[in-house]
Amino acid sequence: MNPVHRALLWSVALMGVAVASIFELVPTDLANTLIIVLPALMIATTPRAARCCSLRAKA
Repeated sequence: MNPVHRALLWSVALMGVAVASIFELVPTDLANTLIIVLPALMIATTPRAARCCSLRAKA
């Protein structure tokens, strides 16, 4: 999957959590936790070759 598409999917998930929190569909504590955890999960699940800093690490 293209890194841009992967990032867009993760951003849609994060925006969904934020919108659900605004409309009180998700408890505030859970929404705050997800807003912290989702970016970390995105970084952890992104293949090393698809990360933007991987080019600098090879050089």
